[in-house]
Amino acid sequence: MRHGMGAIGLAVVLLVGAWAMGSEYPQWRGADRDGKSAETGLLKEWPEGGPKGLWSVEGLGKGYGTVAVAGGTVYVTGLTGRTGTLFAYDLDGKLKWKKDYGSEWSKSGRMSFPGSRTTPTVHDGLVYVHSGMGQLACFDAKSGKKKWAVNTLQQYKGRNINWGISESVLIDGDNAICQPGGPDAAVVAVNKKTGKTVWTSKGL
Repeated sequence: MRHGMGAIGLAVVLLVGAWAMGSEYPQWRGADRDGKSAETGLLKEWPEGGPKGLWSVEGLGKGYGTVAVAGGTVYVTGLTGRTGTLFAYDLDGKLKWKKDYGSEWSKSGRMSFPGSRTTPTVHDGLVYVHSGMGQLACFDAKSGKKKWAVNTLQQYKGRNINWGISESVLIDGDNAICQPGGPDAAVVAVNKKTGKTVWTSKGL
């Protein structure tokens, strides 16, 4: 987890070195969402003081998601003001692009923790995010051009939780799946290329 610019920069420093020439980590907890990496030849133990940092970045705002690495690009989200921003960096830490994706969880108070929650999901040349305020958005992975967006809380009459929606989009075939928590749409699948509703599932 990360909170603020320092922690997010540290996360990028430690992780990108391992992926610079190896397998990808395109979504939350890796390619299969099992927390495993296909990397080989890793250090059996860290040197004193930890691995050497390669680079760091500032200005990403607050957030609790992790980075996604795919196609030679590092994707990460952050809260800037009241808006969620998706950042894309190359493996040397140079900014490729950054795009706002809409309202993000910015409420303060006990058990609130303002900041982005979502880890970007990278699939077939597209990047998906789902904000703590229900903003589901899809971007072109190379250019950052927004393909489509929908507010799932508004669209499906969802009711947010005390600390904001905290999930990362799941891709299954042609569908992008999320959980807005509406009375008739606890779980929703939308077409991954258009954002149009494919099916909804009622809550228990």
